[in-house]
Amino acid sequence: MTYNIMIVEDEPELISLYKMAIEEAGDYKVVESAVDGEEAIEKFKNTKKKIDLIIMDQRIPAKKGIEVTKEIMKIDPEVKVLFASADSLAKFEAKTLGVVGFLQKPFEMYMLTSIIREVLEPQKIISEEEIAIDRGQKYSLEPGYSYLIKEEKPFVAFDIFVDQVTHGNRGLCITRQHPSKVRVNYGLKRTPILWFSQTGAENSIDPSNISKLVHTIRNFVKENKGSVVLLDGVEYLKLQNDFNLVMKYLNMINDIIMAEEAKLILPVNPKTLTENEMAYMEREMKVFGEYGML
Repeated sequence: MTYNIMIVEDEPELISLYKMAIEEAGDYKVVESAVDGEEAIEKFKNTKKKIDLIIMDQRIPAKKGIEVTKEIMKIDPEVKVLFASADSLAKFEAKTLGVVGFLQKPFEMYMLTSIIREVLEPQKIISEEEIAIDRGQKYSLEPGYSYLIKEEKPFVAFDIFVDQVTHGNRGLCITRQHPSKVRVNYGLKRTPILWFSQTGAENSIDPSNISKLVHTIRNFVKENKGSVVLLDGVEYLKLQNDFNLVMKYLNMINDIIMAEEAKLILPVNPKTLTENEMAYMEREMKVFGEYGML
């Protein structure tokens, strides 16, 4: 598979340098480039190729990179954007848009190609069926739905998840809790567990990179039909990101769950959200309270 890349950069020499490094690094093809913001938007609108990744500079003529990214994300909310800019002040605002990374100029080309490889060819999550439990299933979840579990601690959410994966459903657990503790506390032997952490540890997801979270879930449920995902740590995501950005990507995940006939379990502590935030989440998902479905 060849991945299509677009470069938005006002220095033609850098475009050529990026293009050479990128295309030598793997199955990547630079199919579009633009030297100003207006040209970038126009080319993205009219290209006949699916753009897998945009490399975006901030300081470009006509429209700045942040504004271009906002416009392009209106056209395709799922497009991946990697900022490569000398403007360090743009880093925070770029992060609020959900970009996949920010490279501070100047940088070595291997840094660029390394991030591209990580974004476009993420490590495959090996899924195995959990050891079955010889007892009746406690919870019946309908495929194609996201279930909002309102509880201060995710005990019910984990109980539902363990019940699902020990009765024939392949699962993926994404949590703020350390994977070793999750395995001990809930008896998960084979189910893959990813950890929300900024440590860069193996099998971790940086909570500020919500775009990577979405793509990880998409890849998993596409490869494992009828699977179940536990997403424990929305409160932590909210601490690291703007709530509107978190909800934007949760809606994307919800759409993926529906399209792939998967199941999402989403525990949330109501005390950590405002009344309006909680109401918005309740509108988008099936609500499971302390005493069952509401």
